[in-house]
Amino acid sequence: MAVSIRIPSLNNSPIEWQETRQQQGASARTRLSMWMVLVLLVGAVVSIVLTLNNFNTPTQQLAIYVIWVVHAVTASRAISAGANAISREHVGKTWDSLVLTGVSARQILIGKWLGVLNRVSLWMLIFGAVRMVMVPVFMLSLLYRYAWFNGGVSVSQYYGDRLPEPVGWIPWAALLAVVMSGVLAVLEVAACTALGMAASAWTRRGWTAMIAAFCIRLIPVALFGGFTRYEIGNGPYWRTLSFPILSLADAGTGPLWQLSLPLTGWTRATHGAALPGLLMCTVMLTVFIAVSLFGIWWSIRRDGALASGSQ
Repeated sequence: MAVSIRIPSLNNSPIEWQETRQQQGASARTRLSMWMVLVLLVGAVVSIVLTLNNFNTPTQQLAIYVIWVVHAVTASRAISAGANAISREHVGKTWDSLVLTGVSARQILIGKWLGVLNRVSLWMLIFGAVRMVMVPVFMLSLLYRYAWFNGGVSVSQYYGDRLPEPVGWIPWAALLAVVMSGVLAVLEVAACTALGMAASAWTRRGWTAMIAAFCIRLIPVALFGGFTRYEIGNGPYWRTLSFPILSLADAGTGPLWQLSLPLTGWTRATHGAALPGLLMCTVMLTVFIAVSLFGIWWSIRRDGALASGSQ
């Protein structure tokens, strides 16, 4: 049996049940690969945690790279799962039989979308969990480096004796970082599955739909990532992550990093500056979902489904 997390049904639809069965027909090799990925991911996270007390290791950068890799894999799996949901019916010549049952376009849409989400629910959980685990990693990593800078470097020889600067904790920022780690993971997977399904509904071919959905999802990554690179240049990583537009390219990882940091002399304006990027990312993913779902519904209606189901 495939490893997945069951998402509660919204309409108790047989279409959802059938789509879930189709999506979860994983082979033993696929399941073995999934477990290998989990083991490698746990090993990577543990290795990053073990570097916290090593000042010469770029702990925060490594954590960011792990999040980005998991994000890319999760988005890819979500798009590929969605791209086969409706095109499978057209390729297999079963679409006409489906719409002739009198099931409404809304029921087809919700049933198939929930089936696709069930297929990638484990990846959604992994993506959100990795981001949540990195919240204390970001916090402790900067805290150790801040303490080293104030205690390990003789600043007093330049500026005279001084007391160590206080270090604080902002509860609302830490809580928001944890909550939005999960929320943005759900929105990302929902947006990618919806994009894949929309492309599937319009092209009626799985591979064509997958390529089209990938291209659409990569547009903000390439556009806003390239713009950030142009504006920041070869600056340090913290300047790149704190650039608000980058949140549209990395689906909010930059703002989550900012919210995770402790309150120090280096980060006094960081937490408030994370909010615009967080808002922009949330709006972008929400728009992706809304437009994609409307496109799916319109295409299903175009291909013969009724506006409302038969009684």
